[in-house]
Amino acid sequence: MRLQRVESVVAVMMSLIMLASTMLATAIPAAAAIPVIGTVVAKGVFRLDNATVTGNATLFEGTTIETKSVASRVELASGAKILLGTDSKGKFYGDHMILEKGDGRLEKAEGFRFEVRGLVIQPETGNASARVAMAGGTRVELAALSGSFRVLNSRGVLVANLASGHALELEPQAAETATKLTGTLRHVSGHFLLTDETTNVTVELSGQGLAKEVGSRVQVLGQMDPTATPVTDASQFIHVSTVTHLGPGAAGSSGAAAAGKGGAAGAGTAAGHGIAISATTIAIIGGVAAAATLGGLAAAGKLPGQGSSPISR
Repeated sequence: MRLQRVESVVAVMMSLIMLASTMLATAIPAAAAIPVIGTVVAKGVFRLDNATVTGNATLFEGTTIETKSVASRVELASGAKILLGTDSKGKFYGDHMILEKGDGRLEKAEGFRFEVRGLVIQPETGNASARVAMAGGTRVELAALSGSFRVLNSRGVLVANLASGHALELEPQAAETATKLTGTLRHVSGHFLLTDETTNVTVELSGQGLAKEVGSRVQVLGQMDPTATPVTDASQFIHVSTVTHLGPGAAGSSGAAAAGKGGAAGAGTAAGHGIAISATTIAIIGGVAAAATLGGLAAAGKLPGQGSSPISR
């Protein structure tokens, strides 16, 4: 009887061992399937998926990095380089990063994008570099250090074009917020077009009172029509409810020069890292408020890891 009990116990133990071996064999390939996307290096301590790391580590798809007193430099297999600033946090993938806290600098960004507070920031060239920072409760600061960038909202709608040397503050708004744009009204091949001075985004307009303002600098209020297809040169179709005459327009104005000088007239005063986003200083497009930062990059704050030296234009 005792021998039978021993044999029974041995049989149960063997079954458990076999089950554990099967589970381990299944888990190892699953773990190995998570791709390595690059490396992270810091001159000190940082957090990697809630584990404390000193110096450097291998970066896997979906890894979260959190810094405290020292910045971390991420080099991806794609060639993109990201400097995650002090007291910052981001989740990394092979083709994008989700900034959850603080700020970061993106270099050699071809095929890589930043996602922050529902906005998607995409480089237009491989040598583009930019600083992205979370500010205040819901704002995002973006400074194009080299190359140009496109900013999309959470629905993939273009809300800003940013050229090298320029900076914007962006803030998502309520979905029903009206579009508000300022620029020179043009009439091209039977279509009314306006390039916003702050965001440098061109839209097609439809509504009363536009014809008499062609060639003038105007401010328009209206609503985007997602069912309408704009002409090739425009990214959105706006039904205008109000047109306000501001003065003579600039011939051939593309909006880029105005954006670099702080946007529309009466752009306000510096506040903290940039300018306060208010109803009198902004453009609103695609449910996102945008204000050109006064002084361009010089007012856009400091790059992570640069100590007290301001960004130079």
